[in-house]
This record gives sequence, structure tokens and C-alpha cells, in this order.
Amino acid sequence: MEGRTKVIATVINDVLFDQRMIRICSTLQDAGYEVTLIGRKKDRRKSYEFRFKTRRLTFLINKGPLFYALYNLRLFFILLFSKFDIIHSVDLDTLPAAFLVSKIRGKKLVYDSHEYFTEVPELLHRPSVRNIWLKIEAFILPKLENAITVGEKIAEEYENKYDLHFEVIRNMPELKEIEGENQPESKFLIYQGALNKGRGLEALISCMTEVPIQLKIAGKGDIEEELKELCSELKLEHKVEFLGNLLPEELPALTQSAFAGINVSENLGLSYYYSLNNKFFDYVQAGLPAITNEFPEYVALDKRYHCVIFAEPSKESLLKAINLLLNDTALYEELKKNCFLARQHWNWTTEADRLLIYYAKIR
Repeated sequence: MEGRTKVIATVINDVLFDQRMIRICSTLQDAGYEVTLIGRKKDRRKSYEFRFKTRRLTFLINKGPLFYALYNLRLFFILLFSKFDIIHSVDLDTLPAAFLVSKIRGKKLVYDSHEYFTEVPELLHRPSVRNIWLKIEAFILPKLENAITVGEKIAEEYENKYDLHFEVIRNMPELKEIEGENQPESKFLIYQGALNKGRGLEALISCMTEVPIQLKIAGKGDIEEELKELCSELKLEHKVEFLGNLLPEELPALTQSAFAGINVSENLGLSYYYSLNNKFFDYVQAGLPAITNEFPEYVALDKRYHCVIFAEPSKESLLKAINLLLNDTALYEELKKNCFLARQHWNWTTEADRLLIYYAKIR
């Protein structure tokens, strides 16, 4: 292993389900870097055998200010006594420890912002907590040299605010051949991702009372129990299926079997408004028309390849969009055809090249 550049990547979520970091770490490992991904163990499943090393940390406290302090303290000491050349720090909640150790040890640091952290809904409604993160952000970001993010709009916001260039590495899946069309016995919609407030899930479930097909939800989150209670109230247990977290290799076959994908969020701040989610590109890669927000990043992409129907996160708007796809066969086939064109360009191949070019400059 001597001579190989050692990279330690840090995330605060479970490494098993972070598709972006799995792709980034795999790409760097395959290119000759020695990579370790450190995150949490939130799922009971054993660590998956990736091409890179992983380390999953457990905590007795898993939320609130004390958790973030404990996580960064533990991460600080792990990094302080680990061998590495570059820290790849994901989001503001792992940056304090990574920044301090990079300065103490004179190592390179890459900041990877997966979202506009200080504009997430969880912080917008808690101004005192948000103010702490804003101060951390304002203290560290102007001192950084290397930064990447997921979309042009978030990059523009950070660059204007801190005069720091952010390279855009988008959340695109690997290009894989679709072997025939996997037709299920009955049509179903799919939502994949976190089950949190503002994702339009309450409205989506509500409209299922009037939709003649099923809904499958792949993911877990804070409002999972609330959503299950809503299904029970509306007597939708037979139409809405909660699949929990699926491993990245389990998702594609399920997604390819769906009728359409759902990617509709409320405009609860700039983080959501400027979002460019994994699920959007996953749907396109599966040849799947999507119902999504009329947010800037998606509008720009749809102008190149018309793959989506735009909708608001309301029962009426979602119902209208779903019925349009169900009833307008010509439109549905056009969107599906465009997905197969777009997937040739919207995949990890181009993004991996950009990542490696960027990393070559910091070695």
C-alpha cells in the first residue's frame, strides 16, 4: 500500500445507504487511492463488502446538539491518530472535526456539501441552532481551498457568499444495461429516499385513495410511523407498501419495475428549492418517467431531455399528474423514450471523470 494516496471520507449517516459516497469512494479506490469511509451504524445489517474500507460508529445518543458534539469529538480523535493524506468531509456536520485535524496535521481537506446545510427545514424552524451552524460555516468555509457539491445552484450560493469555488459533481448512478422490461403483475408508483417532513409524502399517500395503482416506498425516516398511521386511517394498507431501507444494489430492479417515480418536495427553504436528488437520476437511469418539482435544477434538466411531469406537493396536483401519465399513453411513451436517451448522458461516467480530474489537482 506504500505510495498510495490515503483518503478518509466522513459522513454522519449509515455508510451502507449513502449512494453518492459509495460511488465516490469506489471511483477513488479504483483509480489507485486507498479509501476508508467512516460513518454511523444505524441499520442492524452487517457491513457490506465494498471495494474500499468502511468503519461504522455507534452512539448511545443519536440526535440533538449533544450527539453532534460527541460525533465530532470521536471523529476528531479517530482522524488525529489515523494515517491519511486527504480528508473528504461530507456536509457541515462532519466538517468541524475534519477541519481541525487537517490544520493540526497539515493535511488536505475536501469539503463535500450534499445539500445547502444551513437552509434545511430542520434548521429554518430552529433559529438558535441554525445560528450556531451558520457561525461554524462562516468560520470554516472562507479558510477552505477544496470544495465540491451536487448542483450548480448550491455552488453559486456558496461561491457568492464565501468566494470559494465549488466543483459540481452530480448525484448520478452508474450506467447499467437494462435487460428487457421487467413488467410486474400490477402497476405501481415508487418513492425512494428519506421519509421526512416536506417530501410531499402526506399528499402522495392521500391521493392514493383515488389512484388505481399501488405505491411502494423505499426508505426510512422521522415521519415513517406518522405515514403508516395515515395509511391506516385512509384504509390504504393494501395499496401502500413500506419497504424500509434497501441496499443500493437492491433498488435498481425495483425501480425498473415501477410505472413512475415520485420526487416532489415542498419549498421549505433554499436547500430543497435548489435540490438535485439521487432519486431523480435513479428514475431516469431506470427508464422511468418522474413526477417532480418545478424547481430550477429540474427545469434546466427537463429542457434538455423532457423526462418529467411537474407537480406541486398537494393531493390535487399529484393526482392530476399521476392520472395524466396513466391516461395519456402517447405522452408516457414519449417521456420513457426520452429517459432512455438521457440515461446515456446523465450517469456516473462523466461525474467520475470530473471527480478524478479534481482530485488529481489536490494530490
